[in-house]
Order: sequence, then C-alpha cells, then structure tokens
Amino acid sequence: MSDPAAVPLAAVFTPNPDHPVTWTGMFGLLILIVGVGIVVLGVTLSVVLVRGIQDRKWGGYVIGPVITMIGLAVSYGGVQLL
Repeated sequence: MSDPAAVPLAAVFTPNPDHPVTWTGMFGLLILIVGVGIVVLGVTLSVVLVRGIQDRKWGGYVIGPVITMIGLAVSYGGVQLL
C-alpha cells in the first residue's frame, strides 16, 4: 500500500472565467437565502392567520402576504447581485 501523502491531488478548483467568484456574488447568495427565509415565514404566517381564530380584522389577512412580498423583493435583489 502506498503512502497517501505521496499521491498528488488531481482535483483543482477552477472557477468559470465568464462568471468569477466575487464578494458581490457571495453577498448576493446570502441575501437570496435571507429572502427565501422571509418568504417561507410570510407563507407560514399567512396559513396560520387564515386558519386561526374566526373573528379577526383585515390585518390578519394582509400581514402574511405583505411579508411574503417583502421576502420576494429581497430575494430578487439577491438574484440581481449574483
């Protein structure tokens, strides 16, 4: 059996030269992940508020979709940075 340290590694990371890895791309991915989390929160909140108590005001119907739209806008901003 040969020594594993003596074997040269052939796998080398070579990024796509047409789409280099930059700080902007990393922050775009981070913003995209946060935006998707906000969208999931908004959809969950919408379902919970609609299935909740029956005597609610109009805000119970509006707050979930508003948070979902904010999350979609943040996600779109993250995709634009990628």
